[in-house]
Amino acid sequence: MIRECILAGGILYVIITTIQVLERPSILMEGVVVGFALSFATAFYLTRKEHTLHASEAAALWAAVLLFAVYGMFKLGGAI
Repeated sequence: MIRECILAGGILYVIITTIQVLERPSILMEGVVVGFALSFATAFYLTRKEHTLHASEAAALWAAVLLFAVYGMFKLGGAI
């Protein structure tokens, strides 16, 4: 059930990205990159390898935490 919801959400976000690109052609390259990233991330959840999926989820979680910390340091330092 969860995998089907993630698949539906990924498809919805790809549709939203496509609509945004159609409304603003100047973001075509960004839209293509985001579309491929969303498609890849959504398709990855369809894998049956639970260990690989768990390891990837943990890596993505820590990457998000570290990127947030880097953003905070830049914001605190006045660079952003």
